[in-house]
Amino acid sequence: MGRRTALAGTGAGLLALLAAPAARAAAAGTAVPAAPGVLTPGAASSAVLPLPVSGSTRSLPLAAAGRAGEVLRRAAEAAGEAAGDAAGGAVERLAEAAGTTEVTVEVPGGSVLGVVFAAGSAPGPVAVRVRRAGGDWGAWTELSPVDSAPDPGTGEAGAVATEPLWTGELGAAQVGVRLRVADLPAARLEVVDPGRWAGDATAAAGARRLSSTSGEPAHALLDAQAVQLSAVAAPAIRSRADWGADEGLRAPDGPAYAGAVRAVVVHHTADPGSYSRAEVPSVIRGMYRYHTVTLGWADLGYNFVVDRFGGIWEGRAGGVTLPVVGAHAGGFNTDTFGVSMMGDFTSRAPSAECLESVAQVIAWKFSLHGVDPRGTATFTSAGGGTARYPAGTAVTLRTINAHRDVGFTACPGNVGFTRMDALRARVAQIVDAGGGVASAVDAKHAASGGTRVLGAPTRPEGPARAGGRYRHYTIGSVYSHPVTGTHFVKGLIRDRWAGLGWENSFLGYPLTDEVALPGGAFNHFEGGSIYWSPRTGAQVVLGAIRDEWARLGWETGFLGYPTTDEHDVPGGRRSRFSGGSITWRAQDGRLTVQRGG
Repeated sequence: MGRRTALAGTGAGLLALLAAPAARAAAAGTAVPAAPGVLTPGAASSAVLPLPVSGSTRSLPLAAAGRAGEVLRRAAEAAGEAAGDAAGGAVERLAEAAGTTEVTVEVPGGSVLGVVFAAGSAPGPVAVRVRRAGGDWGAWTELSPVDSAPDPGTGEAGAVATEPLWTGELGAAQVGVRLRVADLPAARLEVVDPGRWAGDATAAAGARRLSSTSGEPAHALLDAQAVQLSAVAAPAIRSRADWGADEGLRAPDGPAYAGAVRAVVVHHTADPGSYSRAEVPSVIRGMYRYHTVTLGWADLGYNFVVDRFGGIWEGRAGGVTLPVVGAHAGGFNTDTFGVSMMGDFTSRAPSAECLESVAQVIAWKFSLHGVDPRGTATFTSAGGGTARYPAGTAVTLRTINAHRDVGFTACPGNVGFTRMDALRARVAQIVDAGGGVASAVDAKHAASGGTRVLGAPTRPEGPARAGGRYRHYTIGSVYSHPVTGTHFVKGLIRDRWAGLGWENSFLGYPLTDEVALPGGAFNHFEGGSIYWSPRTGAQVVLGAIRDEWARLGWETGFLGYPTTDEHDVPGGRRSRFSGGSITWRAQDGRLTVQRGG
């Protein structure tokens, strides 16, 4: 999965700053290092080796199903006759000519069903029913369209499809699919077998409390300081290993990180929720396989899922304490996290146990990241097909949102939506009882690796320009502002920025954390960037010269790292790089790129 090319919530004028190749994109979902430390409940399991879980996805073309060929032939004839042209334009008129139909598919097994349509299409309603061997047909179940999505520009694909439906083990069965005839030629029935795993029998019974003998790799573990900072106790969170995640299914380049956690989006999975307690791990595995293999997402879309019995499960990999960018709310995935209730709450309410666990995990995450459950936050929509607001629109949201607040969807269901105010009140109650939330500066210090990455504090937190806040540590500094977010700057990049005047300089506040690169590092700021390598030192790159350098590939292009700050030359400005120079002419804004020294 590629990294986002711009941080949301920093204002439309700043979005273009980070648009660049993959290394730049790492800044845009700011790469926060995972922090080793004491293992605690809810520690990240994103680096666990693939588990021996069987599983499969069968994609069965509906046009090849029983009766489908005859249905299409008759529809094409009818459409051709209606137009006076039996050959031309028939497919485009199928819907008008033939309406809906039902086809039957022989299925050899599986536990999850969904339907995928042609890319870019706008399919009509679709429903499925099942007849197991020796039994009668079950009732029709309407399938909801997928209304979650990755943000544009993330590199995650997104198929046009329905949400997955948990059926339980089908064995040899027949599946009836009811859909528009116009959708039939390119439609596929997805049959997912989530596989068997030895841990299924015990995983749903209780949360695994990770310990030093749990086998988790050290770099994937939660920093103890992050837990100690949270005023709210961490709830029992079952790890990805607990539900048997096959880590080989997710994208190999790892998760993307935002600059902060500023809000949550609450969902339902839109599945009827007929699963038993013992089946919960299989349901999550099926959803994970559907999201990755069928939809083309980098990982499970949600950051957390909560079952109807109150179990909280780690969703997308990357660390439950960190600002992992999900695919749960198209246009608003950055700086938010997604919690999805496993079930369909259109006409019935989530269980009390489910709602309480949703409140507990939100309150803990808010306490850790300094988010006020009664507050608001302003985001810039990344747009996309499911987003309620066009790309570039500034939107002020409550910190606890239903999916329908940001997307064109009924999620989390009509009845589920009526529980949102009670959920907000419960989260606030839990946070208040725990003593409130950490400051954004302290929360960032902890979530970024604490003393291991930034060192110990050297002074109390203090005010910064224009309503910002900051704190210095022995290795780095954390600066926070309502517009630019909360980011850390460290080492020689911090020293260079400090020498210019910190946030009071022409560079202003940081827009990213320090991002490590092969052979160097960088921070983006409001007014420019500082790039550092051991050979070239820390240099400032600005404006049109930086834009041209970005176009040429940043430090990975033939110019390499900057060797000087941007500086005055007769008639303009210039920056030198290890492989040449870029000169800007004041008279007409012309840029000249020269190779060599």
